[in-house]
Amino acid sequence: MKRNLLLRMSMLLGLLLLLLLLSSGGGYWMILHMPGSSFRGEPPALDEETQALRDRLHGHVLQLAGEIGERHYWRPDALHASADYIEHVFQEAGHEPLRHAVPAGNRTFHNVEVRIPGGRQASEVLVVGAHYDTVRGSPGADDNASGVAVLLELARLLQDVPLDRSLHLVAFANEEMPFFGTDAMGSLRYARQAREEGMDITGMIALEMLGYYTDTPGSQYHPPLLGHFYPARGDFVAFIGNLDSRSLVRKAIGAFRKSAHVPSEGLAAPELIRDIRRSDHWAFWEMGYPAMMVTDTANFRNPHYHGPTDTPDRLDYETMARVTEGLARALEVMARR
Repeated sequence: MKRNLLLRMSMLLGLLLLLLLLSSGGGYWMILHMPGSSFRGEPPALDEETQALRDRLHGHVLQLAGEIGERHYWRPDALHASADYIEHVFQEAGHEPLRHAVPAGNRTFHNVEVRIPGGRQASEVLVVGAHYDTVRGSPGADDNASGVAVLLELARLLQDVPLDRSLHLVAFANEEMPFFGTDAMGSLRYARQAREEGMDITGMIALEMLGYYTDTPGSQYHPPLLGHFYPARGDFVAFIGNLDSRSLVRKAIGAFRKSAHVPSEGLAAPELIRDIRRSDHWAFWEMGYPAMMVTDTANFRNPHYHGPTDTPDRLDYETMARVTEGLARALEVMARR
C-alpha cells in the first residue's frame, strides 16, 4: 500500500514538473525541440541491398520469437539458445564475440558483446544494446527480438567502417521483470563493471522494440500531456532520454534525420516521467552515463505488448530495415570526431 502510494505521488510530481516545464518557452526547447526535420511523405522503394537487410531482420525475429519462443529464467534452455544464436550471427558478420556471465538465482546467463575498436579516440566508447529475454507468456517478437535483430544487423553494417570512437554492441540478458533493477539485470551488471573499470562511455543507446508501425489515425498514445505535442499515428520511431542525456538524444536523432526515410520524434524529459526509464538505458543512468532508448513506444502503440500475440507476423520489416540503415549511418557519424 505504501509503495503504491509513493509511486502515485512520484507520477503526480512528474506530471506537475512536466506541465511546469512545458508551460515555459525554455522548457519546451529543452524537452521537445530536436535538430533536423522528421521525414515526411512516401519513402523510396527498397533497393536490393535493403531488401536483403529486410529479409535478414525477418529471419532473426523468426528464429528468436518463432523457433525459440519465450526466452526467460523459467525457460533457461531457450535463453541459452538465444545467446548461442546471437553469438553465431556476430561470428558470421566477422566479429569475435565476448561472453559476460550474468548470475541469476541458481542459474547463469550471459551478455554477448562485440567490440569495434576506434582510432584516434578509441578510449571513448559508444555502447548500443538490446535485451534478448522476454516476459513469461510472450514469444516477444517486438519485445525484444526486433531490437536484437537490429543490433545484429548493425554489427554487420558497421563491421568494416573506420571509426574514431570505439563501438560496443551488446545483447543483454534479464531486462524484464522480476530482474529489472536487480543484480541479475544484464545491462546493470555491464554498466557497473564499466564504471568500476573506468570505461569512458560517452553514450549508450538501448534498442527497445523497433518493429511495430502503423499509419492508422489514433493508433499512437502518449503519457499524459505529451499527446498535445506528438503525432497520433504510430508510424514514427522515438528517441528518448532524460534531461542529463539531452545532448546525446539530440546528436542521435539529428544524425538519424540526415539520411533516414522514417519519421522520428525526440524527447528529453525528467526521470520522474517513469515511462522514459523502461529499458536497459536506465542501468547506465544509474552509473552516471548519458543514455537513451530508440523505440516504437511499446504499449503506447503495440496492442500485442507482453502478450501471446506478439508474434513475428505482426511486424513491419520494411520499416525496420529503413530504421536499421538510418541508425547505422547515425552511429557512424556519432563514432567519428
